[in-house]
Amino acid sequence: MAFWQENLPFIKGFFDERSQKFFDLMDRAEASIAQVNADKIYSSKEFKRIKDNFTNIVKNLERQEVRDWLNSTKDLLAEEKKMAAAAEASGEPAVKAVKKGSVDDNLIKIFTRFEGLMPRVNETKLVTDMLWKSYEFTDDLVPLMEFSREQLSAATKEVFTGSVSQTEEITDKHSKTMDKLDKKAKEVKDIIARGKTLAELDKAPEFLAKKLTEMTDLWKQTNDESKNRLNGLKSNSAAWNAFADKCMLLNTHVQTAHKQINDVKKLFDMDKAAGDYKDRMNKAAAIKSEIDRTLKGVEEANDVLQLLADPDTKAQLTQEVTDLQTACQVRTELDTKMQWLDNFNKSVVDFDKTTTELEGLVKKDRSDLDNLIKPPQKMKSTDRLVSAMDLADDIRAQKEIQTAKQMEWEENLAPQGKEDTAEAKEFVARMAKVKTTLDSLEQEADGEAGKYGNDIVFMAEVSNARNQFMNWIQGAEEKVKKGYGSPNNLEEAEKLVNDCKEWAAMCEKINKVLENGKLSAAKITLHSDEDSELQAMKTRWEAVSKSCTDWTKKLGELSGMWSKQTEMLNQVTSTMVTGGGAGEQVNLNDLDQQMEAIKEMFVKKQEMMKKMSSTTAPDPAQLVQA
Repeated sequence: MAFWQENLPFIKGFFDERSQKFFDLMDRAEASIAQVNADKIYSSKEFKRIKDNFTNIVKNLERQEVRDWLNSTKDLLAEEKKMAAAAEASGEPAVKAVKKGSVDDNLIKIFTRFEGLMPRVNETKLVTDMLWKSYEFTDDLVPLMEFSREQLSAATKEVFTGSVSQTEEITDKHSKTMDKLDKKAKEVKDIIARGKTLAELDKAPEFLAKKLTEMTDLWKQTNDESKNRLNGLKSNSAAWNAFADKCMLLNTHVQTAHKQINDVKKLFDMDKAAGDYKDRMNKAAAIKSEIDRTLKGVEEANDVLQLLADPDTKAQLTQEVTDLQTACQVRTELDTKMQWLDNFNKSVVDFDKTTTELEGLVKKDRSDLDNLIKPPQKMKSTDRLVSAMDLADDIRAQKEIQTAKQMEWEENLAPQGKEDTAEAKEFVARMAKVKTTLDSLEQEADGEAGKYGNDIVFMAEVSNARNQFMNWIQGAEEKVKKGYGSPNNLEEAEKLVNDCKEWAAMCEKINKVLENGKLSAAKITLHSDEDSELQAMKTRWEAVSKSCTDWTKKLGELSGMWSKQTEMLNQVTSTMVTGGGAGEQVNLNDLDQQMEAIKEMFVKKQEMMKKMSSTTAPDPAQLVQA
């Protein structure tokens, strides 16, 4: 007990010095730990210095001397606690007790800090070891990454080729790059595998995974680009050959399409034309498909060649493709030609249909016209005129159709050269016959219409004659039926004679009307009915005329007889009164003869008057006999 009390100041001074150094060492350890764990990526040299510094500090902390000092300090602390307890028991001053308490506090701080620090130190040792392995890995990675970048640059550098031979030269050079990559492949795979192993360990830093990913991606990109370049060069080499072959083939297809266009001919055999069109459409579809497919091959080859072509070669290739695309417009020309052929075939069918219809109409027109000329049933002249005019208009409409079709034929359908086959000539002959027949029918229909127009005038004249006759005949026939009465004297007889003369004049007038009507009827196209009607009227007229003639003669003779009788009586009376003149004597013989003549005249007159009591005119022969 006396030893510790006597040497305590010395021990305490030594403790303070050692504890301060130990605190400084722990401060440096924490600083080094902070450096190791800092969120920063060091170069391998920088981290080596940090690692060495940390390792040295850790060695100092872990020296046996430090451990021994800590153990002795623990003993000191235990002894000091005993002294404090003894002092309190002996009644020593409180100041000394306080000093002993401060030593105890420092020891607690040292032990507390040291105990808290060592786990961190141990953990940092693991981190440091992991980081150092990672930095060693990245150092080994650097040359391989530089190698990969060099090969990537070689594989992606811009190259130009203007021919298949140039492409082959570039391919040979690029093959060397591929060989280098093949030789390095195992080394790269090994180091990537090594990096993956490290990355799976605890405490593996983030930059390790990033560097590993960077290397993996770079190596993959380099290989991919190298393969792409090789494939591109192979494609380019193949494209040169394909471009040349397909350009030649495409020109052949274009020529074939032009030949198909030029081979299209007009066919007038409608059945053959339909089969020909179908066959040509199939051939056209086939050659267009070949042109499309070959042109696509040319464009695809050009797309490949454009990737590595120099500006001049690009321009040349582009011009060649443009020229071929222009040449391939023959597809449109072929479509247009086939559309023309389809339209032509349809037009021929329509032309045949129209021609057939016109031929049928021509026959119908002929039949209709014949029925007008010789109608099966009685027709009014006005109806015939209207029908004839309508028929003529129909024929003119048909002529317009024929003219339009003929114009279409001449402008679009007419054959040329070898196209003028028997079928084409038949179409021409059929349409020509239709035209000739229509012209003839039109002229005939117009002529008939003209006739029927005149018929109306002539029929009007016949109708006028009919009206005049009918207005006269009833009274005339009534007069024939009634006859003339016997006159009572010469004055009445002369009056009847004058009336009969007027009747005879009227009969003559009506006869002229009937003759004019007959002349007009003869001018009517179909006049049999009119002729029959006029003949019937003529017959009736003749009966009236005969009666009128008989009455005229009868009355004339009666009037003449009466006049002679009167004259004879006057002569006899004059003779008897005057005695034959001065100095003359009456000749009785002459007087007797005159009286006998007067008597005879009287008898005849009386006979005539007796016979006039009949309604029928007496026979003139009977009058003479009487």
